[in-house]
Amino acid sequence: MTFLNVVDPAFDFTAPEVFAAQEAGWYADCPLGPLVLRYAETHELLRDRRLDHGGDSYLSGNGITSGPIHDWWVPMIVNRDGAEHRRLRTLVSRSFTPRTIDALRPFIRSTAEALADEVADADFVTAFADRLPLAVLSELLGVPAADHDLFSAWAGDIGMIFALAAGGDTAARVERAVTGLDAYVGTLIEEKAKRPADDLISRMVAAGESDNAITRAELRNLLVTLVFGAHDNTRHQLSNMMVTFAEHPGQWTLLRDRPELTGNAVNESMRWRPSAASVFRRAAQDFEFQGLPITAGTFVTMAVVTAQRDPRAYPGGHVFDITAVREPPLLQFGAGPHYCLGAALAQAELAESLPVLTRRFGPPLITGEVTWRPAIGTHGPNELPLLFPAWT
Repeated sequence: MTFLNVVDPAFDFTAPEVFAAQEAGWYADCPLGPLVLRYAETHELLRDRRLDHGGDSYLSGNGITSGPIHDWWVPMIVNRDGAEHRRLRTLVSRSFTPRTIDALRPFIRSTAEALADEVADADFVTAFADRLPLAVLSELLGVPAADHDLFSAWAGDIGMIFALAAGGDTAARVERAVTGLDAYVGTLIEEKAKRPADDLISRMVAAGESDNAITRAELRNLLVTLVFGAHDNTRHQLSNMMVTFAEHPGQWTLLRDRPELTGNAVNESMRWRPSAASVFRRAAQDFEFQGLPITAGTFVTMAVVTAQRDPRAYPGGHVFDITAVREPPLLQFGAGPHYCLGAALAQAELAESLPVLTRRFGPPLITGEVTWRPAIGTHGPNELPLLFPAWT
């Protein structure tokens, strides 16, 4: 069986040896346990009720058994199943509706236009990718502009929760972010309870109090989790999209000429280089899957970026093509009852900002060194020096 060292800082899910392992079989071995490499098996396992999200086992496996990270992660909505999960998801769904997202689209467009004024020759992460989802999230939650910088630092570091195995100062950064966000969100909840406004927190406070559906502690946890999902993943997806188009400038020009391909381009960009490069699940019981015995407590890691290029699911999937019709759904948002609640918001941000950039600028050029977040978990550039030339 092939062994792939996914925690090596130099590891790349799109390296030739990874695709060779995918061709040889549906999974490989890695320091975290079985590593699923193909689309069909990943899609099936994401829906398999014999797997859960791991809760405290994931943290304890990385040396965390108590403290702020533990207190946030273990009761999180994704670590609940059955009636408890449905109760919390219903509350969020009642407040975070498609109408809410559609109402944000003009704000997303106008923000992207304003940010594009400063992005022609800059670090794209700092100038655009970080600021757009932060502005949208702040608009959604009612975060004052004066708090954006502080909010941004926390929102960025909390996303490293999936990279605890990388070691270093990762756990300390996540803990600072969780502690800061929990206290800040708690203050916002109290303010919105006293002085409701037209924002998501006010609606969730009202919905929760109308039938005692949620405690304040649960609401704080939900909102910290929303920040975790809605900011970090989207900023890395925006940056990943620019790296992809820098590597495929002809596709950028095609999109400028055919803006009706925007929806396709967004989906293809997420397929090609997803910010959720990998996701994991824990075996809740002993079972066998396609000949592989999986013991209760074992973590199964899904190589999303590799699986989303699997030619068995996506014919021609080794090519980035915004005109291609890709029918199988993306894997990075999960599947089944735990499908990501923020998927539609992320797609809206990408779909509204991409036409702004293609209309105003030629294909992006990478002008300096790019360093990357660890391959496991949320993946994207730490910095992305780009030049957007004027159209000629």
